Amino acid sequence: MKLDKQFSNMSLKQLLSENVLGALPSSKLMKMKWNPVTDKKSQVTEDTINEEYVESMNSIKLDRHLKDIEKLWKAWKNGPMTERSDIKPAGDELTHYILLWMRKTFK
Repeated sequence: MKLDKQFSNMSLKQLLSENVLGALPSSKLMKMKWNPVTDKKSQVTEDTINEEYVESMNSIKLDRHLKDIEKLWKAWKNGPMTERSDIKPAGDELTHYILLWMRKTFK
């Protein structure tokens, strides 16, 4: 009963911050990169990327190849056959295509 008196004066927020309940299940969940509530994906910014390995792989040459992909994308996007409504799904498809290729290749 002494335990009940001790916690009766604490707010729920204090109880949770004190870990009275032990480890919460949410603390063991993997962090999501996509928020289903806001329907937004977390953005990777340049300052969150450690480029230590990339720099050792001739990052200048890698950047040139990435620029080539960007040029191909822009040429398609600004092409005469491209419908405005096709741009977003095509960008998503290209991103998916590149990520699949990377996952298969970088093992």
